[in-house]
Amino acid sequence: MAIEDHTQFKGITRIGRESVSTNLLNGVIDFFQWALLQIGGFQNIDITTVGVSGGNRHELFPVKDPNYTDGQVWAGFRSDWVWETGIPVDYIDQTPIRVSGVFVDGTFNTVTPYKDRGVHSGSLGSAAGYVDYPGGRVILDTAISTSSTVKCEFSHRFASVISADTPWYRELQFNSYAIEDDDYGVDQLSEVRRHLPLIAVEVVPRRTFKGYQLGGGQWILQDVLFHILAENSLDRNQLVDIVSMQNDKTIWMPHYGLIQESSKFPLNLDFRGSPRPSSVMYPDLVGETADKTEPKPKGGFRHRKIFMTNTTVQEIGEINPRLFGAVVRTTFEIAEGGI
Repeated sequence: MAIEDHTQFKGITRIGRESVSTNLLNGVIDFFQWALLQIGGFQNIDITTVGVSGGNRHELFPVKDPNYTDGQVWAGFRSDWVWETGIPVDYIDQTPIRVSGVFVDGTFNTVTPYKDRGVHSGSLGSAAGYVDYPGGRVILDTAISTSSTVKCEFSHRFASVISADTPWYRELQFNSYAIEDDDYGVDQLSEVRRHLPLIAVEVVPRRTFKGYQLGGGQWILQDVLFHILAENSLDRNQLVDIVSMQNDKTIWMPHYGLIQESSKFPLNLDFRGSPRPSSVMYPDLVGETADKTEPKPKGGFRHRKIFMTNTTVQEIGEINPRLFGAVVRTTFEIAEGGI
């Protein structure tokens, strides 16, 4: 006996699958991460790179991590390294550097993601290991002396695009106003400053609906906030311009429920932050789905076309002498024919 319409939900077939908020949040983050790379939103750090105030930015430093032996984890001066490939270079004269290895006291050691799920290997020396791209660090198979000189060529993003629910962002948000207090940890500030500038995306609890077509369906009107933080007004203003000028922009929202059900999940990075052998780039991620029940490994997870509208810059100012902020609000219009 078929279930009557009045006994079941409309627009929802399974818990955790048709989450508009999750699809929207992840879709917006993925779009902005890819689009920023296309306009040169990254910096290549090669062996000769020297910082503005001195120092060698290509040198990694040892990190104490309770999950590893001292001398295994080596981090860069910034996190959020670029792992994507195949970025169009129409408007930029360089492409991001994919980490191929590290120099340990002058000897090059290859680092590779893994041979298969959960396994990694290096081809040269005892210091081979893998790369944690979001963490901006290299984890070696074998610990080396913490006094070693470790060098690495990599690319880091100009601006991180994250969820506003990210724990360290929330901590920064609530503690930044007390930066001058004596009990505000210097180490904490240093850690936070490595990640600026950033865009924190928040799907806020403001949603309305309007009719879609005569045969049924509705437009979902969902507000999203882009919290922008930077160490200077120039970077902040540039990100405000980038986000706000996307008003009336149309993008595709992937179906992350189907992605999680795919046999190739996760599509991009494994649980350690290393790229999978056949990582799916954003253009393939939002490619057309030939068979929605069995998405192809190389993409085909396109779900809904979404529109950015009614974009406004709500707040902009100096939080403190070291932190500049702004908030851009936009409304995403999502057509849902099944509600």
